[in-house]
Amino acid sequence: MTFNETFISFDDSIEALEEQIEEIAEQLDDLDDDNPVVPGLQRQRSQLATQRKGAIWARDRAHESDDFPMWDEDVDGVTLSGVRAGAFAGIEKESAQRDGEGTDLLLIADGTVDAPYVDEDGDDMTAAAVGQLHPYYRDWASSRIDELMDPEGNVIGSSDSPEET
Repeated sequence: MTFNETFISFDDSIEALEEQIEEIAEQLDDLDDDNPVVPGLQRQRSQLATQRKGAIWARDRAHESDDFPMWDEDVDGVTLSGVRAGAFAGIEKESAQRDGEGTDLLLIADGTVDAPYVDEDGDDMTAAAVGQLHPYYRDWASSRIDELMDPEGNVIGSSDSPEET
């Protein structure tokens, strides 16, 4: 079961990520290199840049690549959602059985509502299918799903208001 089902435009998300990256760059410019917050800001900027690359890949390259046959159409975005507590607990339990591996794959599998890598019946959405996607896209999708689960509603690149489903 999901909630906050939201279409997320790649263009809007890329723009929002670029703004966040720029804000962090400005913060870094104002700080001395030996300031203890610098490494954290640099790490955050790097994570956002990776997510940006994932959204660009999904928008511009995924559908053209023979390396990713599960992404078989050109789309402007995907529909993702938050996952409810019971599903999230199952994800954490299964991940713990794998020594912490696969949490993001399971989260994306459960939190993807509509995307080219989901079969038309919606029956074939597994962590194995998500595991075949570009790793930068997985970083992007996982972060968007985390935002959809955020009770404060911090959503990047949403073109629709989150709705309970």
